[in-house]
Amino acid sequence: MAKGWVAETESPAVSVEALIIRFPSRPESRILESMLRKSTWFGVMVVLLAGVGCGKSSAAQEAATPKKPEAVALVPAAEQSRHFEAVNRQLELGGTLYVYADIDGDAFELAGVVRDLADNVAATQPLAAPFLKQDYQKIFAELGLADIKALGLSSVPDASGGFRNRVFFYTPEGRHGLLAGLGGAPAPVRCARLAPPDADCFSEGEVDLPAVYATVKALVARVAGDGMANLMETKLQEAGNPAGLSVLQVIQSFKGRSAMILRLDPDRNITLPGETAVTIPAFSLLLRIDGIGAPLEGALAKLPVLEESQDGTLKLYSLKTPLPVPGLRPVAAVEGSALFLATTREFLLECLHREAGLDQNPDFKQALASLGNEGNGVGYISPRLFNRLRQLDGMNPNLSPDGKRILKMITGRLPALDRPLVTVRANLPDGILIRSRWNRSLKQDLVMLSVYNPVTVGFIAAMAIPAFQKVRQASQDKAILNNLRMLNSAADQYCMEHGVDTATYDDLVGKDKYIWKLDPVAGEDYRLLNFKMGQPLRIRTGDGRWIQFPP
Repeated sequence: MAKGWVAETESPAVSVEALIIRFPSRPESRILESMLRKSTWFGVMVVLLAGVGCGKSSAAQEAATPKKPEAVALVPAAEQSRHFEAVNRQLELGGTLYVYADIDGDAFELAGVVRDLADNVAATQPLAAPFLKQDYQKIFAELGLADIKALGLSSVPDASGGFRNRVFFYTPEGRHGLLAGLGGAPAPVRCARLAPPDADCFSEGEVDLPAVYATVKALVARVAGDGMANLMETKLQEAGNPAGLSVLQVIQSFKGRSAMILRLDPDRNITLPGETAVTIPAFSLLLRIDGIGAPLEGALAKLPVLEESQDGTLKLYSLKTPLPVPGLRPVAAVEGSALFLATTREFLLECLHREAGLDQNPDFKQALASLGNEGNGVGYISPRLFNRLRQLDGMNPNLSPDGKRILKMITGRLPALDRPLVTVRANLPDGILIRSRWNRSLKQDLVMLSVYNPVTVGFIAAMAIPAFQKVRQASQDKAILNNLRMLNSAADQYCMEHGVDTATYDDLVGKDKYIWKLDPVAGEDYRLLNFKMGQPLRIRTGDGRWIQFPP
């Protein structure tokens, strides 16, 4: 409508009396008002045109308003994977990558392929047959390979230029076998305080080695019998006795959290001596392992190359003779059940006595807050790590051409980062969730993951079985032909020496005969051969094939 006037109506019945139009108080306005009052239809037209204009404006506004996106349609319930919803809850849909795979039962299909391969090997290696003929489905179940029913991956680019990545392994019936070695319930990160705020690499992870050992022992018992499993345990118990150490005790104690801390010197380098000297960035390294400190303490105290010292409750063991590398003076230490290994005593004490460390680094705190402050494993890499490693090429100008080429290939693949990389692994009640803030999406890793998918492995193995059988058959044929060649030569020699034209197997094979011993290759019986001068030798294998010499 024109500026300076307003139309009002109180009912759908339009009349001059009902239509009130107010104009600015000017002469021409009063003349126009008088004309309008005399023309009812003109007034109606004004109202209608005004309504159409408003309608167009409303439609334009509606078109400009973004519509709420519709939900992604799923297949009917009868066709839907029963594990999809559980996996989907842990992923993010709509980024650069979303993958879901139902692998329930695939491990058992792979077990069938392994059984077929084992049967083929057992046919050519009779001594190994008792160990190869196993129930591989039960073995895979005991190893925990059948626990994973489905898996999913997602990658989403975030505002910082990196990616939020997630990987979820769905284990609704819990984790057994080797997967039990990944630890128990998630817990807060404990060792980040030990790492310096400028650490270049930090990792902390929970390991349950006794659970892994129990799985291995059960597997040995199934394949080779209880006697062999008990013998293995006895040998592990005895191993290390001269040093006052039981390897089995170390294994049984290796349960808890381990951590690794690495800091590269931003400027200083060190040269490692050797036939070809290599220069690398100077570094400080600390390893912390829960559980095995007490079992190893006695062995460390008995080593003649170490000298013992004390720092409060910390027992330290340093090399009496220093290494020929500046800045490397390795030290071991035990405090309670924890074992520490460090490049220098100074770095070890710096880490242990630190009040605040990487846990107070703003970038680390922010990344951890977005991924979850509790987990069973944490990994952190600073941008400086790759920046320093890319300098290795320039640090070693005297390397051989092959060495330079290999080093350049490695350093050329290192990423250039402007933010730290952080990943967190958590054991959930129904699976294993890995979340990360990374420099790339999981698309590059998907190919490798697909290679290790049981279906793919089974498919490759299924193609390999006929090829394996063909190679095995060709090898058998060659060995049988060689046996026939030796028998033919021996028969010729026998006939010439005895003036006859026929011979028997016993005439040719024996300790004091032409051939001392002859072993069958594929179930053939050489005693059935008829050795006659001028006639070829033909023999039948156990699977019905005929081999002739000369071919």
